[in-house]
Amino acid sequence: MNNEKYATYRLEDFLDDDAFIKWVSGKEQDTLVTQFWSEFPLEYPSAAANYEFAVSVIRTYRSQEVWENRDNKAHVLERITATIEANNNRRPALLRRMNTWVRAAAIVLIATVGGYLLYNRLGKPAREVIATGYGEKRTITLPDHSVVTLNASSSIAFNEKWDTISSREVWIEGEAFFDVKHLNRDTANIRPGQRFLVHSNGLTIEVLGTSFNVRSRHGKTKVGLVTGKIQVGFSGTAAPKAVVMLPGDYIEYADNHLLLTKKIDKPESIKRWTQVPLTFTDATLSEIIETLQDNYGYTVKVSEQSIKKLKIEGDINVANVEELLTVITTTLNVKIAQPSEKELVITSGK
Repeated sequence: MNNEKYATYRLEDFLDDDAFIKWVSGKEQDTLVTQFWSEFPLEYPSAAANYEFAVSVIRTYRSQEVWENRDNKAHVLERITATIEANNNRRPALLRRMNTWVRAAAIVLIATVGGYLLYNRLGKPAREVIATGYGEKRTITLPDHSVVTLNASSSIAFNEKWDTISSREVWIEGEAFFDVKHLNRDTANIRPGQRFLVHSNGLTIEVLGTSFNVRSRHGKTKVGLVTGKIQVGFSGTAAPKAVVMLPGDYIEYADNHLLLTKKIDKPESIKRWTQVPLTFTDATLSEIIETLQDNYGYTVKVSEQSIKKLKIEGDINVANVEELLTVITTTLNVKIAQPSEKELVITSGK
């Protein structure tokens, strides 16, 4: 096995890897391979979140051999088939190779296609999962009428129905902006159903009513608060104490450590990506490359690592990738070649 490649695997990569699929499905007999996958989160912590999410998705779907409602099963499978046919120009080889249960998981949670899947697990509330594809954004209204803007290549999960007894909870992969409905102004007397919790990569964000952004990619989670007040808790025995955030506060967290805490002069800038397709402020080329890879599915190679540190001062607000590439080449001393539709090679202009 070429083990080093797994360090940078995304959800799509895990679900496209035959060795991984074979192990998760319980068909792997090689003890060395089994040991490798079992120890993977410790060996490659930067890819652990995507690994665990992919394992969960595959095992969840495989466990659904018994459905409470046969009509619901037929409807779901019909929708999956229609989605595959409608998107056969995106990853046809991948979808043809996958068997039905992996294909369904891929439709929901990897950046092959945006959409949603309602599923019923015996003894558990119906769960809704909504995912976006590369270059796609979606606005979702939650059961309490809170509004979430989901960025490209991201997903959100939540119970289909909410009540006044249990907390309002959502799970995020990728990036999302929340505008949460305020249910209680008395912070000294908060009932369970008035709590709003966002779970993402080891963080739990608790809020009554506010607007904030959460971005969780590559093992790092970033939270920025626009209005209101939130409390961010961290999982793990070595995790820092909970942090209370006020408007303009911004944090970055990874591997049980707070990497950065700062104040943003203009909190509204945190949500600018919800209004403009591609937006950056004082961005390094490394940050721009990350967005092209995560949100648009590009493979980006650089001639030398040092050029990733180049920075474009000020704001960038462009409508598409083509305009962004023009800004990069006219602002920085670099050249960009495009060998294929989703492949870029950036070299020094010297």
